[in-house]
Amino acid sequence: MITETQHTSIKYLKILYVLRQLLTDGTITQAEYNKAKKYYKKLTGADLAIAD
Repeated sequence: MITETQHTSIKYLKILYVLRQLLTDGTITQAEYNKAKKYYKKLTGADLAIAD
C-alpha cells in the first residue's frame, strides 16, 4: 500500500524532473532551479534529500 508520504515524494520527484529539464534546456538558471526546488519541497512536504 502506498502511503501519503510516498505520494508527496513522488509528486516532488515529478516536479524536480520538470525543473531539471528546464535547467538543461536553459529556460531557467541554476539559482532559479535551486529556489524552485526548495519552494516545491516545502510546498509538497516531501522528505527526500536530493543530491545534485
